[in-house]
Amino acid sequence: MLRIAILLIAITALSFAVKPSWAAGGLEDVRFVTGAALGYTNFSFKEKLDQTLTFPSANVTVAATRNRWQVSLNGAFTVKDADVSEEEDVGDASRKDLDLTIGYQINRSWAVFGGYKTGETSIDFRPREADGGMLPGSQSESYEQKGPYIGVSYTLALERAGTLNFSAAYADLRADNDFAANTDEPEDVEDLEFDDLTGSVSGDTKGISYAITWTMPLAGNWLFQTRFKYNDYQQDVRFAGRTFSNVDETLHSLHVGLAYVF
Repeated sequence: MLRIAILLIAITALSFAVKPSWAAGGLEDVRFVTGAALGYTNFSFKEKLDQTLTFPSANVTVAATRNRWQVSLNGAFTVKDADVSEEEDVGDASRKDLDLTIGYQINRSWAVFGGYKTGETSIDFRPREADGGMLPGSQSESYEQKGPYIGVSYTLALERAGTLNFSAAYADLRADNDFAANTDEPEDVEDLEFDDLTGSVSGDTKGISYAITWTMPLAGNWLFQTRFKYNDYQQDVRFAGRTFSNVDETLHSLHVGLAYVF
């Protein structure tokens, strides 16, 4: 019900915010913002991976604002695969995320927002003794999350130093995992641990994200931006009559880049 309610609110808000401008015959009161940034993203899934994955990553944003409303599309992706080193395997990992957000500015400081997001971490494993590319015995895994979120943000104006924006959001996501085969999987289901699960495994994921963004005006319509974001998700998975609760996944990133307003 939460997901349906959020999507209905988002569709209604978008129609209310954008359609009147088109009906007036122009987009003269709409401002567009595009931006790009580079940085790093860290992904931790302790129940499945022995290490935290670190990706060099890029972030691209396109946004439109009208009066108190804003619609933005944000995409993040790795620019170089992370090296993976597990007990018996090594491999390469990548990450991609896409968020669609609709926000409403309550006053100069406070805003509310909601949207829909999807993100996926993909890993190609190969036997540790392998040297080079994929071998016949290689396997792949992926961990995907998708669903709606809602949140609130606060903007603090800094004298001669731009603005600081603080935001917090709650997400209600579906997890779709594709786990590779485990050679030492126990025969007794009662002895299964989360790390032993194989194949397509789905679950419910809930969590909170926090972000802080510093924006500094430069020459003309250019803006300098740096952003730190932290996502903490807890996943509940049902498998073979058992429930694995509060399986933790974390994702945090730091990006620095430029934006242009026109």
